[in-house]
Amino acid sequence: MKKFILLICIVFPMFVNGQKTAYLYSDSVLLSIPRYGIQATKLDSLKQSYSKEIDAKQTTLQQEYEKLVKPYAPKENETLPMLKKRMNAIDTLSLSALVDESALIQKKKVSYDRLLQTSYAQEIQPILDRVSAVIREYAVQNNLSAIYSMEQLRATLVYIDPKQNITSIIIGRLKKREHTGG
Repeated sequence: MKKFILLICIVFPMFVNGQKTAYLYSDSVLLSIPRYGIQATKLDSLKQSYSKEIDAKQTTLQQEYEKLVKPYAPKENETLPMLKKRMNAIDTLSLSALVDESALIQKKKVSYDRLLQTSYAQEIQPILDRVSAVIREYAVQNNLSAIYSMEQLRATLVYIDPKQNITSIIIGRLKKREHTGG
């Protein structure tokens, strides 16, 4: 056991010191790309707009439902079919219409989610792919074992050499690529 611990104490530092790493601030890199900020803001705005619309419709629908069933004082474990049996014909039809409208709202929500996913795939993902390619290219050219995103490291990091920060280098390479069309 002592030999194993001694081996770890000798080999592990050699392994760690043999690794070349760097780090960058992903947020800074992404925000240096004007199109990313514009597209991310546009997508976020759409998401908020869609959420507000769906929430408002669901709230209105819930209020209509509560108003409709209030005179029937639904019991704690009473299901919708059980409640319908106690309702008059007009209220039963109204309740069915509310159920149908709820289903339509859910379909609309799914459609909005698909639109957002498609927008993300068309507008944001290509930018992220380009950034990843530039980072990977830099890592290979400089024989780096790893490049860390500082935003994800910060909570567990005690110290890191500021000379290993490659944020400005990556931003420069991205801008150069943008100007050359590559």
